[in-house]
Amino acid sequence: MVLENLDVHHRAFGQGRVMAKNGQYITVKFEAVEKVFVYPDIFEKFLTLADGTVSDEIKSDIALAKAKKQRIIDTKNEENERARTRGIVIPGKEFNPNENEEEDGASKASTQEEI
Repeated sequence: MVLENLDVHHRAFGQGRVMAKNGQYITVKFEAVEKVFVYPDIFEKFLTLADGTVSDEIKSDIALAKAKKQRIIDTKNEENERARTRGIVIPGKEFNPNENEEEDGASKASTQEEI
């Protein structure tokens, strides 16, 4: 997709023009500053085309990027679970079998108070 010379609008920086796209980065020149953003992530919440839309091609790129990120998260979670079942403790992922019970008990207590 050719993004160069497209007019865009950023929620904070206002109107700008795409100057370049290099791999996963785009450079946008605004009136007061030139910024580099991660593509296509920037189009998810902060950047739109000048007419306020996001093209189908950009939406497709966003969906592909989300799917890729989710695959990485799923792979890491599977690795962590395999390690846990082998008794390997991963820093920050220590297993506490009572953790869910405590949360359930707290939510039940707060629900009963509301009734």
